[in-house]
Amino acid sequence: MRRFAPRIALTLVILFVVLVLVAGHLLVPANRSFEYGDGIRLQLLSISHEDVDGQERVTWEVEVVNGTDGPLDLSLSSTCRHAVPPLESGPSALAERNGEEISLPAGPATGVADSCPSPRSGWWWVYTLTLEDETGGAGSRTVTFAGRAR
Repeated sequence: MRRFAPRIALTLVILFVVLVLVAGHLLVPANRSFEYGDGIRLQLLSISHEDVDGQERVTWEVEVVNGTDGPLDLSLSSTCRHAVPPLESGPSALAERNGEEISLPAGPATGVADSCPSPRSGWWWVYTLTLEDETGGAGSRTVTFAGRAR
């Protein structure tokens, strides 16, 4: 029975972390898209581990689709966490720039890329993207993607 105790404890910790993330933010697996009820769709296109100017980083690319009837002005911010339990990896490139503003006409998609310091490849990552609608129609939403960077 004692041999199973570490596995049971690890399973309980993972379940707790997932519950905390789901309670605080919507958790979306890396291979799925998420659509707000108001027509905005997000899809994680890629997650990779790479060397950027001599620094190890995990890089994310997310597609944002404006399925509303009008233009959107969005303010973006993000955070990155790695390992279990999720630990802050340091500020994302988006956070270092104090966020980003994008304007989307109705219909088309745009890509948003971000990166965070990475201790090594193969880690599980949790990437939280917050979109605030500056035009007032869609409000503020936070979506959390989970995936493994290689």
